[in-house]
Amino acid sequence: MPYSQIHLIDTATEQPFPAAPEGTVISSSAHLGWRGITVELHSLPPAEYPEHYVQGHRLAVVHRGKPITYEWKEGNRWNTRQIQPGFFFLQSHGDVNAPRWFETFETMAIALDPAFVAKSFRDTIQPERIQLRERRAEFDPIVAKFAHQFGCELEQGCYGGSLYGESLALAFSLHLLEQHSDQTTSLPRPRGQLSSLQLRETIDYIHTHSSEELSLVQLADDLNLSVFHFSRLFKTTIGLSPYQYVLQNRVERAKKLIMISPHPSLTEIALQVGFYDQTHFGKAFKRVVGISPKAFSKQVS
Repeated sequence: MPYSQIHLIDTATEQPFPAAPEGTVISSSAHLGWRGITVELHSLPPAEYPEHYVQGHRLAVVHRGKPITYEWKEGNRWNTRQIQPGFFFLQSHGDVNAPRWFETFETMAIALDPAFVAKSFRDTIQPERIQLRERRAEFDPIVAKFAHQFGCELEQGCYGGSLYGESLALAFSLHLLEQHSDQTTSLPRPRGQLSSLQLRETIDYIHTHSSEELSLVQLADDLNLSVFHFSRLFKTTIGLSPYQYVLQNRVERAKKLIMISPHPSLTEIALQVGFYDQTHFGKAFKRVVGISPKAFSKQVS
């Protein structure tokens, strides 16, 4: 099992400790190269954590299983709640917590880097104004939906790559800012489209580096736009999100390679067009084309 890369700070000692003990992290995004976000699925045994605070923004979503009794200490008083699957807790940098629980349960821990959030929305909101509100044992169906999406991505081997992970992180951050922060109104959506020059530069970069791991942050930085601004303008301009465009481009390249190769190696083609391996390639190809690469190869042979 992987080790937790999400750390809490003990208020008594100022020393960090992992959000999940050794042997309790079922899956993690830490090795995937996602920028600005770490996602972990924990199976936590009964425990009582010391009083601690968080560094950065951290959200824990009760992901699966039966309802459990969860308590947290405020001063000398313990607060008790029955939490259902989908209930979430939100802590921002400096928020203090001291929880305990008495049954094993699974939770999806999502750690957002404040620098990623600030950079993603720098055209829209001043970074110093970004303050998420503390939430304890609350339910938000949209948050639960995001937790499910993150969980599916981890379980399926993260075939979407870092670009998909960053796209999810952006959409998730937007929801938190609009529904769980001091921001009182919806963030204004960027209007207009990318200029022809901006679009050409982006498309050229994607095609040139399509076999590499592409980053939403890098694509936005190249045009000196925030990630939020770039993503909106890109989709308005061509009708696809950056992730959807890159995925389709890779699959189209793969189709051409399959058609021109007398004895195509699907593993080699997968790596050549930018997928981790043949498994990721097969899932993405079938999602776009409707059939597996092997079936497509038989059709065109």
